[in-house]
Amino acid sequence: MKSRTVKSIVMWQVVILILFLLLTVTNEVFDLPHFLMGDQATTWDQRSGEMVIEVTFFILIVGLESVLFWRLFNRIRILEGFLPICVNCKKIRADTRWEQIEAYISRHSPVSFTHSICPECREKLYPELPPPKA
Repeated sequence: MKSRTVKSIVMWQVVILILFLLLTVTNEVFDLPHFLMGDQATTWDQRSGEMVIEVTFFILIVGLESVLFWRLFNRIRILEGFLPICVNCKKIRADTRWEQIEAYISRHSPVSFTHSICPECREKLYPELPPPKA
């Protein structure tokens, strides 16, 4: 994964999951509701049983999130960095070959292209045509 964006997403997901796990375990080890709200203290057996259940759910959620993240990652393509582009024909250098910018972008993203002509080029290339209606 060379992409800074993907690395950032993964880093924040890991941080959030670690904080969630720490909060869950801390809650059960120190019986936070007892200290914070003055509830009746629970026994260690009850807290350890709850901790096992919560950590099991946590592991299932992390597994599901990992599968969903990788499925999403495989569908998303992020174009980042510098693209060498010819100043004349606007082809992109991809590895060792040059290819049309439309082909390159279509191959690296879910974009489809349609062609049109801007007013300046229309005037330059087709001066005999009447101006378009507004």
